[in-house]
Amino acid sequence: MKSDLKHLQRILCVVLPLCCFTYVTSQTYIPGNTYTDATGYVEYRAGNLPIIISAPHGGDLEPTSIPDRNCSGCVTVKDSWTKTITEGIYNSIVTETGCYPHVIINLLHRKKFDANRDVGDAANGNPIVIQSWTNYHNFIDSAKTQVVQDYGSGTFYDMHGHGHTIQRIELGYLLTRTQLQQTDQYINTNSGTQDSSIRNLVNTNLQNLTQAQLIRGSNSFGDLLVNQGFPSVPSSSDLAPQGTEPYFNGGYNTRRHGSSDAISSIDAIQIEMNSHVRFNSSNRAVLIDSLAVSMLNYHSIHYNNQFANQYCTVLSNQDLQPEQEIKIYPNPSSDRIHIITSQSLNSFIIYDTTGKVVLQDAVSNEQIDISKLHSGLYFLKLYTNDGHHKTIRFVKTKR
Repeated sequence: MKSDLKHLQRILCVVLPLCCFTYVTSQTYIPGNTYTDATGYVEYRAGNLPIIISAPHGGDLEPTSIPDRNCSGCVTVKDSWTKTITEGIYNSIVTETGCYPHVIINLLHRKKFDANRDVGDAANGNPIVIQSWTNYHNFIDSAKTQVVQDYGSGTFYDMHGHGHTIQRIELGYLLTRTQLQQTDQYINTNSGTQDSSIRNLVNTNLQNLTQAQLIRGSNSFGDLLVNQGFPSVPSSSDLAPQGTEPYFNGGYNTRRHGSSDAISSIDAIQIEMNSHVRFNSSNRAVLIDSLAVSMLNYHSIHYNNQFANQYCTVLSNQDLQPEQEIKIYPNPSSDRIHIITSQSLNSFIIYDTTGKVVLQDAVSNEQIDISKLHSGLYFLKLYTNDGHHKTIRFVKTKR
């Protein structure tokens, strides 16, 4: 019965594509639920965080009813393990925060459907795949709309795998290898700035960092990964591919769904993972958690230091009334956190994103020395003398 219904849905997608379009765009999505489009080849995990993750090349379904793509220059090799890694990142973020990133996955093998190309090359004229392509990008657009509505801005990550000899993660911001080989001044002031997929963030980030700093500075996404043990380019330790070294700078999805148009408030980064970290099961497990932590840290450092709100409650506070509010500043901070409150504070505990206690003590002079902590995202739990507590997220930056 289910297979007959699915077959009927696929026929309707060919005969009445507008029907399928309405199915994708008019539906109300519940965070944490998984939805499959009417073709059965696109999966959307609805979220409530300002993080959107796309896996366009990791599917493995090869239905004989859909012919292989044979367009000129078509790439049909799938990016192995990228679907598994994307699903792992989703699970890791849910475990760490209790909240959900948005995830969109192409379930078809790349030889049937390339979700990171324009519709002509993506579907090779097949009407079912054309509808899958439409639904794939409609799901991303729905996620972007929800993120903007809830948070104002966010980040889109497009997950890929590369087979280049140099074993490092390549991060694409739409800037070419030649552009990255230029000075920071060039990256900040010349035409490359106008084409960047994080153009919105350049103009709005919390620390007023330049584009060069956001792309390869100490708080760049590359450095967050390097700090987790994964060599990445660009980063402060690997500013740009050298000479003619191969490098993927971002494709169709990064351009379509990022902010290079100077209109969107969703930024985009293409993540190209090297084979060494994808094919080894131990490396892959560490990579998954490191990417999850880096995505959370990147948003906390540059966009907003509080996920906990009416859209997604990460950690709850115990019985505190509005007049008992506790606030901290500065956030992010490199050395000390100052506390503003009318309450009598007793002690504090600081947890990292794995839940490990990294610092605890009595509160002294309404300030806490965090200078010895590593850069990253932390949770500060403050206890009052009357037994109440409040948990606040903060970001520790390099001194």
